[in-house]
Amino acid sequence: MSGETKQVIHGPAGALEARVQLQGSSCGLLMCHPHPLFSGTMDNKVVTTVTRAARDLGLSTLRFNFRGVGESEGQHDNGRGEVEDVLAAVRFAHEELGWDKVILAGFSFGAGMACLAAPDVAESLLGLILIAPAVHHFDAPNSLPYEFETWVLMGEEDEVVPFDEVSDWVERVVPQPHWHTFRDTGHFFHGRLGDLRDSIKEELSGFIR
Repeated sequence: MSGETKQVIHGPAGALEARVQLQGSSCGLLMCHPHPLFSGTMDNKVVTTVTRAARDLGLSTLRFNFRGVGESEGQHDNGRGEVEDVLAAVRFAHEELGWDKVILAGFSFGAGMACLAAPDVAESLLGLILIAPAVHHFDAPNSLPYEFETWVLMGEEDEVVPFDEVSDWVERVVPQPHWHTFRDTGHFFHGRLGDLRDSIKEELSGFIR
C-alpha cells in the first residue's frame, strides 16, 4: 500500500514484520490478519481494505505479520503466542509510534486474537473491530471491557465461520457489540469489499470525531 513504511516490532518470539502509515493523528488502527496456516498474511484483501478505510479517515495505521509469517520470526503457536504478538503490537503503537489510543481490529483468526488481547490493554483502546471472528476456534469471552466500543461485522453467507455461532455470541456477550451483517456475502467479502470499506468508514467517522 502506498505511503506505508516498513517497521519491525520486537515481539516475544522475535522480530515481527510490520507496515506503518503515520498521518499525525493521536489515534490509529492496528489490524490483525487471518489464519497463518491457511495463507493468512497482512496482505490479505480484507486486512488492506480495513486499513485503507482507516487511512481515508485520517487515522494512522499499523498492520503486521504474526510469528512465522512472511519475514516475522518464530513459529505458529496455535493462538497462544499470537495473542502476545498483538499485545506487542499495541505496545509498539504507544511507545514507538506515539499513539494515545488504538482501534484494534482483526479478521477471522486475527479477530479472535484481537478479542482475546483486548481485555489486557483495555485502557489503551478506543475501539475493537471484529470481522467474521472465528468464535468456534477460540475461547470467546462472555464479557468485554466497558472502556471501549466493539463492532462485529460478518457476511450472512460465511462459508468458513459459522454465522449462527457468531450471532449467538453477539447476543450473549456483555456489553453487546454493534452488529453489522452483509447479505449474500461470504467469508472473504468477494465482490463486497467496497461495502465493507464504506461500513467501516461510516461506523468510525461518527465515533472518532
